[in-house]
Amino acid sequence: MSDFTFNPALPLPISYKIQEGQYGNQLRIFIPTESITHFIDHLQKLVDTKTTGGQVYLGKEKGTLKTEGIYINAKALESEYGIYGQINPQKIETGVNEELPF
Repeated sequence: MSDFTFNPALPLPISYKIQEGQYGNQLRIFIPTESITHFIDHLQKLVDTKTTGGQVYLGKEKGTLKTEGIYINAKALESEYGIYGQINPQKIETGVNEELPF
């Protein structure tokens, strides 16, 4: 058995679903208000510790561009209503006391 203890980065998970929309399949993301600042903090910690190479699509005329970035991974579940899931990544510990001094 593993000693791993999951320490979520967000107080409430981000929910997403892929659904049929006006322009085909669309990704819909819901971020609870309580999790927004925590998510921004987590994104900055990812930039500081886990950047990697990838590419972005700039449109038919411009093609793709190789760049540095981060990945957000989530397990997708499927139901009769479409594909859905939640995102609540493992908290990145920096070893720095992050509490405000007052």
